Amino acid sequence: MFRIFMIIAWAVLLVLLLYLWADVREIAGIVKENKRELLRSSLNTRASESFPNFQEEEQRAARQPREDGEKQPQKTALSASEEQVLNEVLTEFLG
Repeated sequence: MFRIFMIIAWAVLLVLLLYLWADVREIAGIVKENKRELLRSSLNTRASESFPNFQEEEQRAARQPREDGEKQPQKTALSASEEQVLNEVLTEFLG
């Protein structure tokens, strides 16, 4: 009789641990998604700080007639800190 109660107790304990593990994984996923949102927000804020007149430039570009079809995107050099942030973000998203 004692062995039956021991087996039942171990089974209940195992089920509780599985529920706990599932909750921890779910919370970890939510935390990871929140980190991504914070990084996106941070990068958007940095972009708006770096380019305060960005919206005005976009509006001017939209008003100008397009020549040769579509415009070529301008390439800019990144500083070391921006490149490091970009690498961290890519690492977070890809792996």
